[in-house]
Amino acid sequence: MKRKKVGIVFGGGGAKSFAHLGVVKVFEENDIPIDVLTTCSGGSIIGALIACGISIEDIKKEFYKFTKKLSWLRPNMSTKGFLSQKNIRSILYHLCGNKNIEDLNISLSIVATNLSKGELKIFNKGNLIEAVCASSAFPGIYKPVEINGELYVDGGVLDSVPADVCRNIVGNDNVVISISLDESLQEIDKNNVFSIVHKSIYIPILKRRQQIINENSDININIFEDRPFNINNWRDILRFYSERKMEYFFRKGEIEANKVVNDIKKLIYE
Repeated sequence: MKRKKVGIVFGGGGAKSFAHLGVVKVFEENDIPIDVLTTCSGGSIIGALIACGISIEDIKKEFYKFTKKLSWLRPNMSTKGFLSQKNIRSILYHLCGNKNIEDLNISLSIVATNLSKGELKIFNKGNLIEAVCASSAFPGIYKPVEINGELYVDGGVLDSVPADVCRNIVGNDNVVISISLDESLQEIDKNNVFSIVHKSIYIPILKRRQQIINENSDININIFEDRPFNINNWRDILRFYSERKMEYFFRKGEIEANKVVNDIKKLIYE
């Protein structure tokens, strides 16, 4: 059957990005193709592995080798960031090797933030591991990644769910499916000053993010919209060391993807 091209957007979310694997599992079970991947931050880690053709089970097994808390929260001996990206580099190298983005099975675009110029950088060629680490270098947690003399940090600073980038790639006549890992802004702990400040800082960021998604997506799968946005849930971005948590994220991705799988099929083959 003739079908439309399908672009998938993997939003950032650290360890919560394991939810993307649950979505991909549902897509595979329902023969929903992935022609283009556009990714940011933790979504770039998962997107790179999927674009390399690595199976979901192999990805999970590789991550679960590193489920010691101290392994992920290893201090980085640098004033530029507190933690090391050593585990991410190790997983990517072991499963993908030292590949370039342009040589992958699926067309992949990875977004990062150019720290010097204050603008979005789209990596669609060059070393895969360096681009992924740049895209997921959350400021203050991981040190910036230098590529060709420029410093890069997490793409989420400017565009955590780059649906606009994906739309520009596939065009208006094809399908963009965005997968967001943001929690709901509806609840607030009015007695917790840290929660109030945290939410106040993120409100404009999340509002702008949602605008980009709404204007450029045919379908948005918002995995964690049933969870309140607060500091405790935000900390889940660092839970790479918890197999229990990552399995929960994976299952959430499956559950939410199954809710819209028939709608996606109609869009692709209409």
